[in-house]
Amino acid sequence: LLSSARIETPINPQDSLLQVTSVWSQNDLATYKEAKFVKSAIIDKASLVGKISSSPVAIDAVQLSTHQKYLRAVVKPGKEESEQIIQIWERDFLKTSYNLKDIDAHGKIYCDQEFGGLEISEDLSKLVYVAERKPNKSLPFLHQGEVPEKATQGNQYDYKQDWGEQLVDKVDPVVAVLDLTTDQPAKIQIFDNVPSDVSPGKVRFWKNGIVGVAYKNTPRKLGKVYCSNRDTVLFYLDLSEEGNYTEIRKGADVGDEIGITRLTANGENGRLAWFERRLFKNDQVKIYPGPHEGEVYIMVLDDLGGEPYIIDTSASSVPTWGGIFVPSLSARCWLDDDRFFISCPMQQTRVPVLVNCKDRKIQVLHEGNENVRILDLHDDIVLGVKSDPITPPHLVIARASEGFTFRPVFEPNSVEKFIWSAITLKHEESGQEEGTNFEFKAYHIGSNGTDRPLIVWPHGGPHSILTEEFSRTALYFCMAGFNILFVNYRGSLGFSDEFTRVLMGRVGDMDVKDCVLATQKCLELFPNLSKDKVFLMGGSHGGFLVTHLAGQYPDMFKGVVARNPVINIASMSEVTDIPDWTFNEAGAQYAFSNPQPALYQEMWAKSPIAHCQNIKAPILLMIGKNDLRVPPSQGYQFYHTLKAGGKEVYMHEYADNHPLGKPEHDANVMISAAVFFNQQIGKK
Repeated sequence: LLSSARIETPINPQDSLLQVTSVWSQNDLATYKEAKFVKSAIIDKASLVGKISSSPVAIDAVQLSTHQKYLRAVVKPGKEESEQIIQIWERDFLKTSYNLKDIDAHGKIYCDQEFGGLEISEDLSKLVYVAERKPNKSLPFLHQGEVPEKATQGNQYDYKQDWGEQLVDKVDPVVAVLDLTTDQPAKIQIFDNVPSDVSPGKVRFWKNGIVGVAYKNTPRKLGKVYCSNRDTVLFYLDLSEEGNYTEIRKGADVGDEIGITRLTANGENGRLAWFERRLFKNDQVKIYPGPHEGEVYIMVLDDLGGEPYIIDTSASSVPTWGGIFVPSLSARCWLDDDRFFISCPMQQTRVPVLVNCKDRKIQVLHEGNENVRILDLHDDIVLGVKSDPITPPHLVIARASEGFTFRPVFEPNSVEKFIWSAITLKHEESGQEEGTNFEFKAYHIGSNGTDRPLIVWPHGGPHSILTEEFSRTALYFCMAGFNILFVNYRGSLGFSDEFTRVLMGRVGDMDVKDCVLATQKCLELFPNLSKDKVFLMGGSHGGFLVTHLAGQYPDMFKGVVARNPVINIASMSEVTDIPDWTFNEAGAQYAFSNPQPALYQEMWAKSPIAHCQNIKAPILLMIGKNDLRVPPSQGYQFYHTLKAGGKEVYMHEYADNHPLGKPEHDANVMISAAVFFNQQIGKK
């Protein structure tokens, strides 16, 4: 899959050719590791037609990287697990390297999507990033040697809370600046003036200082991965020796709490923009802190000390537009001083969006640009990636002055033996609660062959989205003889804020009924599908749904594969890294406390465990032993309950976390699922 691409700066601006460098990745099933490789493309600047595509070249593991003019900074692992190296490349040679273990100014650099940030200053003298704070040395009470001045005694077993699922080594982040003008000795400044009740991340240089976001960590840290509903402040640090800290934007400014996700700036002296959402802590109607992902607004600040303003993100001329959800930003996204690009889902189709800060409006560039994600901008050229369920990712390119119509750099190849189509769905009005009967969507992919088995696959979340883009996993199951129905039930992202929020308090009912309607409609639209060979597969909240469906509609499905499924919301509330999720999805406000008995009962009633006695289909559970989001106790409880009830159930355990994303585990999960489904087909 294509992960990033960059238009290289030509040595001679008058050159008639462009060079594009792209980074790709795929799992190497011989080594069970992710293989990354780089390719170069030569493109005619006038016609934007690709002329030459190089062979792929494998690249070493890169944890984080950034460009600035002719410099590139790279964070890489060292020889030992505890080591990290920062390399500074100047054009085509390695200028210098820094062994961070030798420098010993901090712990490991954060390379994740929630806190990680890496940027070279425009004068090429500094590199800013976030790293784990270097802890003071801790010695036992019975230590018999000298105790250093900053050492502590007897607290080596103190509890130190991390940031949860996939962030278990992230406890106490600090902002660090590496001086790029010297390496003997290396100089790193640690900014200690960030208050202890917030955890900084997403740093970049701006207005002669550093700007970033900081997440509130009291009264406890709530899991951050997949969650934009975390109380956040936007902060500024000056570059003085003291590193003075100022909060630019915080919830108190709007009488609430706010969640801030991504930042972008038009250079160090241009506008600053970010994505923000209200959490409605003091609202009597909306649930706090709300869906783990939801609609965001674009906020802009023209200058330090100025007043932030909001961009109008409505688009009345585009009927299917519902607002901005889980937007992506490329490293270079500014077209000029006033405009920048984002990409985000419009219902289940990803589209590019042009944000105009001067006019405070957006332009949705959906026509002809379906499922285009922006990767890079350089001068007037915009580079992106495009795919669909049967067409792998490929580079596309457009010229801004010619209307933003993207065209392939090289003609893509589709998997011609498969077809796909979107399905729009809506329940009959009778029996529907007022204000809840929204249209929702699904899409079907597979073969026209006869008697095809169907896998119904609802997404996790529940507040996420399955966009109409290429999936290696979907292609694998189609090649194995299955068709797939991906369901974007009510509560998904990309439709509207009301559409997303309507599911809270109705899980286990509304989303289940949507999956049933989608299945029925798919079987009606595609008569080549076998009604006797309908299977279920899903993970997390998708696992919650497929186990619910197996219990509520026991005669409809032939087999179920559930990956790290939520089985009992009540018991999960006390052990997950996101207890707020369990309250909110059950329809209750979260107040950093345990549920009362009545709420425990409500949570249980909305859970698959309440219907397990009705299950007839064989169940295969895939459980991650290191999952902090949906702890393995959920799967164990379901397994033993089904066993005690005489049901047919199997379970795999993996030394992995919530996504089961390690290459060897991912391969085993998908192959095991296909084998399991085929075994059920073979039964009489």
